[in-house]
Amino acid sequence: MNRVVQMNKEKLNTWMMVGKLSYADTDYEGTVAIDQCKRGVKRLGVGWNEILSTSRVRRIVDARRLCCSHLRTKGWTFQRIAEAVGYTHHATALHHVRTAEQLNNYDYDFKRKYLKFLQA
Repeated sequence: MNRVVQMNKEKLNTWMMVGKLSYADTDYEGTVAIDQCKRGVKRLGVGWNEILSTSRVRRIVDARRLCCSHLRTKGWTFQRIAEAVGYTHHATALHHVRTAEQLNNYDYDFKRKYLKFLQA
């Protein structure tokens, strides 16, 4: 019974996140998408300055991956994502987007971070 309640909460949380992100479809300059990333990162307990740093701490890297994945779903190019997050090359952003997709499918903790990020 407890597992069913938890699954229903996850479905509800997924439904709630759609409404919050849907208004940014016409964000041509990217300010709304970056603001969404900053709010999501803050909700995960990571500062935006930490995202722009070269730190390899897991919680910071996961937040960085989520930012890259979110910006990609907003239609940003990998080069533009790399410039926004502070990478020197677009391949790093590509790697983070692919890794975020894989972790989202298989890692439960990352999935929770993803949902928390999107609800910010």
